Amino acid sequence: MPAKSSKPNQTKKPPLKKSEDQNFLTPKIMEAGEVRTLLSWEAPSRPFRKKDRSYYTTLAVIVILLVLILLLAKEFLLIATILSLAFVTYVLAFVPPHHIRYRISTQGVTINEDFYFWHFLDAFWFKEKDGHKILIIQTRFRFPGQLMLVLPTTDEEKTKKIVARFLPYVEVPYKSWMEKWSEGLQKNFPLENIHR
Repeated sequence: MPAKSSKPNQTKKPPLKKSEDQNFLTPKIMEAGEVRTLLSWEAPSRPFRKKDRSYYTTLAVIVILLVLILLLAKEFLLIATILSLAFVTYVLAFVPPHHIRYRISTQGVTINEDFYFWHFLDAFWFKEKDGHKILIIQTRFRFPGQLMLVLPTTDEEKTKKIVARFLPYVEVPYKSWMEKWSEGLQKNFPLENIHR
């Protein structure tokens, strides 16, 4: 029987070279270093534009018609669901959002009190909604699937340069069938009178 060696087989790993330029480090390595705020601002928590009277009128007509149809079918649970969705839609359209603090650092993204490490985030792009420029960051979570950061008058190119150090920029983002369907409905059947 061969004698067992007291030392296990050890392979020597080459020492890690320290990079002089911190810009090319991966997010996990950056987390070990100094945490620096790269960009921070205050903006509304969601895009908001005051809706005109035609929006509320159209919404009320659609809800009343659906409720009458469902009343004939005796679908009371579905009626309650539609009424609650209509109430939430009304509140979101009527009540302006409060301002919150956004922060992008070498460690991740902070939205108000919620923090997300870079390695839990996937890609980013920009979008315009209700007159606001929005930075959208895709996450690797099921919920939230996307982070929406409302940009103030901050330069979009500056924000793009900073975030592109950690995440890939998507020129044309992938849209699910639900997003395409929703955008098609909003475009072809607007709730507001767009001719004013």
